[in-house]
Amino acid sequence: MTIKTEHGTFECRELTFKDRRELHRIEVSCIKDDNVDMEKFIVVLDWVMQFAFDDPEAILGKLDDNQIDQVLIAIYNGYKAPSKKK
Repeated sequence: MTIKTEHGTFECRELTFKDRRELHRIEVSCIKDDNVDMEKFIVVLDWVMQFAFDDPEAILGKLDDNQIDQVLIAIYNGYKAPSKKK
């Protein structure tokens, strides 16, 4: 999967059904009373980072933390988008 952001274009590992369910399980844990626990959402982004890249530090290491989060949120949104494959 290719994700384009203002910080560059990133090639990310494809999400399988099993991986999508694991991500869903993690993300559900960060919602309480219709609010997102940002500390737990960072756990979601860390999972996305470790899953998407073989060497996250080599790929994202030159960005600051806010830029890294922006890239990871773009990847997360790409993973959550409905599949266009039929």
